[in-house]
Amino acid sequence: MILHSVETVHPSRSDVFTLYPIGDIHIGAKGCEVDTLREVVAEVERQPNAFWIGMGDYAESINLSDKRFDLRSIAPRYLPRLDDMPRACLDDLVQLFDPIKKKCLGLLVGNHEEKLRLRDSNDIHGALCVALGVKNLGYDSLLRWTFRRSGASTVVKIMASHGTIASRKAGAAANRMEDVASNFDCDIALFGHGHKKIVGERVELGMPESGAMRITERKKLVLMTGTFRRNHQEGTLDYGEKAGYPPVPIGCPAIRIAPWAPARSRFQVTI
Repeated sequence: MILHSVETVHPSRSDVFTLYPIGDIHIGAKGCEVDTLREVVAEVERQPNAFWIGMGDYAESINLSDKRFDLRSIAPRYLPRLDDMPRACLDDLVQLFDPIKKKCLGLLVGNHEEKLRLRDSNDIHGALCVALGVKNLGYDSLLRWTFRRSGASTVVKIMASHGTIASRKAGAAANRMEDVASNFDCDIALFGHGHKKIVGERVELGMPESGAMRITERKKLVLMTGTFRRNHQEGTLDYGEKAGYPPVPIGCPAIRIAPWAPARSRFQVTI
């Protein structure tokens, strides 16, 4: 578990921020929708108050020695570099994310990168963090995002995990995410890995630590953050197809954060 604190200074209580959890890209796979990823990167770059967090599995990270390797599932541009495919993917990821590296809250590692590191001693995730100059958030992370203006501050707490939740049914995935998120004091819980876009929200009641007794509210979001990889692609015998994975929407959610707003209108999600 990695703990990380970031701060944003802004001049007005009316400022609204957008957080993009970008992950499960699987660049190198024929099913990776690189053009859609470029559109999201351009959106983050264009918006002055947009930020992003990496959710893991940026590269397919399946090389020649992996039992999942299938030549027909590799994007054609990587075929000349099959013996150095992780590095080829890393080079492209650095180029893709370079325009928005200063807007990154950090990068989680995914199970594809972890398997490559443990099996082949090839830490492309660590290399990506170093190349972009961003925080390595490990597999699970707690982030404290502090917003400051004119001597006042407010905090958004985020729990982010690449996760292990990959249920076939959205309801089962949502239930498991709710269970895991209940273990953490957070406003937003983010989970990758499952390749679905799922949003759950609830309002938690409480009371002040001191002063007059009254009911307080906190809105809590629980999200699975999507993918940029198709499970079914013409002309392949992809492992996702063989496993019977369902087709999935492509892209990631956008989380609108109004740090100074009342609890029920503090967060809104577009998927």
